[in-house]
Amino acid sequence: MLGDDEIQEMQDEIKMLEEQLRERKRALTEAKYAGIRAAVKARQEADQLLSEELKALGVRRVNWHPFI
Repeated sequence: MLGDDEIQEMQDEIKMLEEQLRERKRALTEAKYAGIRAAVKARQEADQLLSEELKALGVRRVNWHPFI
């Protein structure tokens, strides 16, 4: 039969392992979507540069759909 100390040790170990699992899941999710985040950031930067270039050329407004 297990003593109170052994049970407490097991519970502490389970909590530690659960925290490690949460951290690894978080890291996996971040790695999984890192490419998408980079692409969105690059797109935003490109859109900003395009906007600045159009403004420099005197173009006031451009109507276009970004997904076409």
